[in-house]
Amino acid sequence: MANQGEAAAGQGRGRRRKRAKDRHFMDAALDAFIRDQALRLWRDFEVYRARPDTDRAAALAETGFFADRLAYADLWTKHWAVTAQPAAGLPEGELYGRMEEAVRAAVLEEREVRQRGGDRPLEDLEDFNEFMRRTLNKLLADDPAGGEGRT
Repeated sequence: MANQGEAAAGQGRGRRRKRAKDRHFMDAALDAFIRDQALRLWRDFEVYRARPDTDRAAALAETGFFADRLAYADLWTKHWAVTAQPAAGLPEGELYGRMEEAVRAAVLEEREVRQRGGDRPLEDLEDFNEFMRRTLNKLLADDPAGGEGRT
């Protein structure tokens, strides 16, 4: 009987390890999504900045229009105004860092508000799922083994 108990305990550890790996993967996916969103906003910023008679502050203000976040647009705008817009005069690397900080804060707060309010999880939204599909397809295309043989 002791062996059955030990086997059951071992199975429990295996399930916990799998859940820990799943959480680690989702945390990494969320971090990558945040970077992807920040990069998307950086590209938008560059487009606005390339317009004649548009300075960095104006380009940042235009970039900070988050209609695609629907009910969460105000939340994103708040983080953008506090973190990214004041950084208009910083060197590009620091400016991008501030933009990423604003996106990270907005994504994490949106995720929390969605959870509290019973709204669909961020990970169920089309933009997150499209990011995941695109990333996984690229990873599999770059991997000659097609991801086989990995654990």
